[in-house]
Amino acid sequence: MGNAAIVVHPAVLFYRKVIADLQQQLREVLYRWYELVVEERPRLLDRYAELFGELEHTLQVETLRAAQVQRIVELVHLYVRRGEPITASLLHRICQLVERQHRHYRERVEATSRAEQSSHGPSVHGVSRAQACAQLYRDLVKRLHPDRSGNADLFERFWSIVQDAYSAGDLERLRAVHGIVCIEAQYRSSEESSVESLITMHRRLLYRIEYEQRRIERMLRQEPFVIAKLLDDPSWIASRRAVLERQIERERRAAQRAGDELRRCGAEQWEDHFRTAAADAVPDDIFQDEFLKNTYFSMRA
Repeated sequence: MGNAAIVVHPAVLFYRKVIADLQQQLREVLYRWYELVVEERPRLLDRYAELFGELEHTLQVETLRAAQVQRIVELVHLYVRRGEPITASLLHRICQLVERQHRHYRERVEATSRAEQSSHGPSVHGVSRAQACAQLYRDLVKRLHPDRSGNADLFERFWSIVQDAYSAGDLERLRAVHGIVCIEAQYRSSEESSVESLITMHRRLLYRIEYEQRRIERMLRQEPFVIAKLLDDPSWIASRRAVLERQIERERRAAQRAGDELRRCGAEQWEDHFRTAAADAVPDDIFQDEFLKNTYFSMRA
């Protein structure tokens, strides 16, 4: 009896084989997601920025300027309708309010024009990028080791990628690999697994593979992937450039019309005040409460 061979239930053998195949399929799907997110999307975005980055930034700047000048017109009209003169002091405070209201959008516009942050750049949730890279790297080294993962293929596929990403301070790449490794760890089965647990794992793997495939399909229907081939099409490039130039001109005309209206309202020096308006000239609550009280609420008097 002691030397008798252990007989494994045929269903266990079947599900082990099916699960092993599905695990490999999941790894391939996850790696495809990794290629799209970490390699192909940045390449396409860089190509788009090379072609249209300057025009896109100019459009953002002109759109912001048009929105701000139009907002100044709205506030100036409140006083004009009351028959009050547009003094330099009032105009400056109006410009301050408008600058404050659009400050967050301006910060986003300015951020798009800056170069990519270095590995020693701003913190991420209170942790520097260098620290975040180090934390992810240490965890990945543990998770990828074959003695822990039991998966030499995972080690071979990502080990050099992790080393290169850590050396370059590439936080985004480390995060992507870490996400894949963590997902893969959720779908391992042991030799002692029962038929019931193997059936459950089989269902979970099928669902996860379908989920990841749908995620990839959705991604491929979005920019920049839907314009990947167009980025090498001279006629499309020329057409896109013309569209952006028309949009820029439209925003400039809108700002010009608003500026003309301000001058008709007696705010001839609005541009000088607009250029020098500081959003942080006074505290938020004091500025907002005082301005609204003296502008909107006083109209009831």
